[in-house]
Amino acid sequence: MELWTLIVKSNTFNFIIMVLLFAFIIKSTKLSQKLDNAVAKVKELIDNSRLANENSIQELKEANEKTKNVQSEIIEIEDKAQENISNLEEKIAQDSEKQIEAIKRSADRTITAKEREIVSTLSKKTVLASIEVARRHVINLLNNHPDYHQKFIKESIEEINRLNNEQ
Repeated sequence: MELWTLIVKSNTFNFIIMVLLFAFIIKSTKLSQKLDNAVAKVKELIDNSRLANENSIQELKEANEKTKNVQSEIIEIEDKAQENISNLEEKIAQDSEKQIEAIKRSADRTITAKEREIVSTLSKKTVLASIEVARRHVINLLNNHPDYHQKFIKESIEEINRLNNEQ
């Protein structure tokens, strides 16, 4: 019995029992399969990370490639914008010049029309004034020389007869 007590009290026996107990627990809980699954998941995560890293590097290269010509594209856009501005300024200047000329022509036509209207009005007033002066002159002439009255009547009748004969 001393042997049994010695075995039970020794660490070797305890160690063997502990190993057997762990083996039974591992086997009954299928821990090796779970560990294999966990290892597979970790490997898959590592592979996915590597793939994502490679994709990121490729995207970075593509982004660098795209942005390589950005400065020259900006300069080109600025040059085109400046050219468009110059063309627009020139067109606005030409359009403004055309409008100024059109306004001048319109003003000249208006001034000419007003001048004609004024000349016409003055001519009418002049004609009326001339007729009034002639009428007064005839009245004065007839008042001062009553014998002219008969002479004017006679000449008027002769003129009427002459016009009637011509028709």
